[in-house]
Amino acid sequence: MFSILDLETTGGKFNEEGITEIAIYKFDGINIVDQFISLLNPEILIQPYVQQLTGISNKMLLKAPKFYEVCKRVLEITDNTILVAHNVSFDYRMLKVAFNRLGYQFNIPQLCTVKLSKILIPDKDSYKLGKLVKSLGISISNRHRAAGDAMATVELFKLLLKKDKNNEILNKIIEQENN
Repeated sequence: MFSILDLETTGGKFNEEGITEIAIYKFDGINIVDQFISLLNPEILIQPYVQQLTGISNKMLLKAPKFYEVCKRVLEITDNTILVAHNVSFDYRMLKVAFNRLGYQFNIPQLCTVKLSKILIPDKDSYKLGKLVKSLGISISNRHRAAGDAMATVELFKLLLKKDKNNEILNKIIEQENN
């Protein structure tokens, strides 16, 4: 089981950023079996360039839940799954920081669709999500919003699973379990 995730953040100093939006699609390898999508109040201001990029404003987040109000749902949907994201190290770090602020150690195995794409779909001009999915004929709506980017990552991951003739994805999972 996989939890395919995308986050939007405030931008700013490393490990001082806040999460402004989260989308998680629980994926069984064939279908989405659960989902969680929410704006989040990061309790800090969003950098102006991030507001322009995402369209998420500080005003939009005033009445949004804070991370501590949704953390149980995040744990529930990601329980016994492998976290999948495009550039997973960023999203995973952001989740770990958010959970650490609550005094909880969040640990979950991860797969990165950037790394997998470079192995399974070599010779692409760009592995940035928008350019990659466009080159593969995968539509992406709501670019730079968590739900749109996470859904594009679901479709990319489905394609990667089909192309994975040498079990690269399975090997990465086994490698993580042995570490």
